[in-house]
Amino acid sequence: MYEAFYHLKTKPFALLPDNSFLYSGSEHQAAYSLLEYGVLSQAPFMVLTGEPGVGKTSLLQKLIAEHGNKHKIGLITHARYDIEHLLPWILLSLGLSTKRLDPIEAYHMFSEFLAQASKNLRRVILVIDEAQNLGAERLEELRLLSNMNDGKILKLQIILSGQPDLYTLLQRIDMTQFAQRIVVDYHLKPLTETDTARYIRHRIRVAGGHPALFTNKACLLTHHLSQGNPRLINQVSDRALIYGYAEQAKVVTSKLVAQAALDRTKGGILPLAAKDELVALATAAEDMIEINDPLPSLEAEINADESFGSRPPYSAEEAYSQGMTLKNQGRLKEAVDMFHLAAQGESMWLKSHAQIGLCYRRMREHQAAIQAFRTALNDRAASPNDIIDVLYFLGQSLEFTGQIEEALEVYGRVNQLNPEFRNVADRVKELRQNVEQREPSMSDNSRVSEAIKKFWRILISGQK
Repeated sequence: MYEAFYHLKTKPFALLPDNSFLYSGSEHQAAYSLLEYGVLSQAPFMVLTGEPGVGKTSLLQKLIAEHGNKHKIGLITHARYDIEHLLPWILLSLGLSTKRLDPIEAYHMFSEFLAQASKNLRRVILVIDEAQNLGAERLEELRLLSNMNDGKILKLQIILSGQPDLYTLLQRIDMTQFAQRIVVDYHLKPLTETDTARYIRHRIRVAGGHPALFTNKACLLTHHLSQGNPRLINQVSDRALIYGYAEQAKVVTSKLVAQAALDRTKGGILPLAAKDELVALATAAEDMIEINDPLPSLEAEINADESFGSRPPYSAEEAYSQGMTLKNQGRLKEAVDMFHLAAQGESMWLKSHAQIGLCYRRMREHQAAIQAFRTALNDRAASPNDIIDVLYFLGQSLEFTGQIEEALEVYGRVNQLNPEFRNVADRVKELRQNVEQREPSMSDNSRVSEAIKKFWRILISGQK
């Protein structure tokens, strides 16, 4: 409805979890780093809790996407305490059986699968979402299944994600044995005022829009209404865009947010806070000071003028140059935003997305870097030399994340285009040997070290 008017490629505030829209705020970075640390350090049990709508499922999807090539991951959603056994759900999630098996036969099948995966240097990871619904008896079944881990090699890891009731359940006295096996646990909190504004602008940018589409006061009111809950932020923001389109408004103001939220709450179902403010805000005159209020940080530099939505504030070349300056200053997130602006110029597509990938690599967001490099390669007008450079960067990132076969394919393409390019011939030879010997491209210890360092950096920065 409003996508074309606001120059959006898709709806930025859809309710379905979408890993491509995941906002890496301090809370979500800390939670993800701790989960990743748990996977890499072979923690038997990990627990992620949080209120409904704070982004737990999106984090699980990211974890599955980034580690699914190295490990066998099964996802179970909405299993209930009143099912007879959990094991059939586990077999189904791993693609092992869709039939109703005898409990002994099911146990034998699962045991054999774990043993075979271990021989192939792959762990099995069970991810159970909405785990608060399992109840004590089904959790005890999981604890007994974890006893299949024998010897020095961990075969099975279990990640439980759920609402605060899961945390309460695990604190019960009869759950002591289970709780003692939990190595990693994290409670995901709602977004702060600052992160709410960044979250809104991040999703708009990913959808192809201008980050200044929502004013500062609109973001602030959205935070008050949603209390920083991403799902409620999406509901309020999407409805505000509809109202903005109806008014043909170039920007979404707090008045539009108030009007949208006021109508949305008349049914009494949507749990929004600060409802008493809405009537006065919805009927007030539009505040021109709010509309012209500059946005913080990078947004201040790209604040829209009267022709907002019709053209970018910088030319593609100017945006690229500004992005390089920000990158050299270490302001990587701001540089990414500027490179996205530069990519709107067709001639700057490959260069801009390649720089986005390099920024994400420096931020250690390697899957985002891989996606950016792949996006860069969609430029059919790019020169062969530029393509080779991006392919090489892509191969390095794939190799670092343990996606060895994919890295080999990319390096192979580089080798075909230029057999003497850098050290690509040596990389192909070494990786082929590693694949034949079933050696991971990166030791668990070094990856654990990186995950630990990343987690503590986030915690320290969040305390400043």
